[in-house]
Amino acid sequence: MAAALRPPRIGSKKVFLPNFTVALLRTPHLPPNFAQFEVPLNINKLDLRDYLLHAYNVRVKAVRSFVIQPSLKEASRQAGYRVIKRLPSIKRMTVELENPFVYPAEPEDLSPWDNELYKSIANYREARMEGKNPDLDDKQAEITELAQKILKGETQESITVREVEKEIKVVHEEE
Repeated sequence: MAAALRPPRIGSKKVFLPNFTVALLRTPHLPPNFAQFEVPLNINKLDLRDYLLHAYNVRVKAVRSFVIQPSLKEASRQAGYRVIKRLPSIKRMTVELENPFVYPAEPEDLSPWDNELYKSIANYREARMEGKNPDLDDKQAEITELAQKILKGETQESITVREVEKEIKVVHEEE
């Protein structure tokens, strides 16, 4: 009976070199005594509580966790089949802290983190993807122009059309 009334031991699981990533999220909509983390799916509430206590000496009152299921995405169409994929789930934990925590102001100068380099790489990739198939724009313009001429009756291009029989009879052979 006494063991059932005893609260769980805090800090019993020691983490020396963690093989997981815990990301603190900037959440201006939460009060200062709450913090939100993005954690791997296999981390539970007690693990996060022990991790914060041992790594940062932060005491926690309560932990709430929830898993975000991303929506389905159509990856590609291959040979007439639709390939639908779901991105991996994301687990977030909201922690109620004993002492309030205020986020520092966002830095104005991002040069120590090579922000210009990341922007230039993103611009390069975007430009490269636009130039991936340069003939496509020419073909689309050519097809659009041809379709407009055909609709106006200005050209007599040969268009092949398959006619399907309107009456199809299905005959079942009797055994």
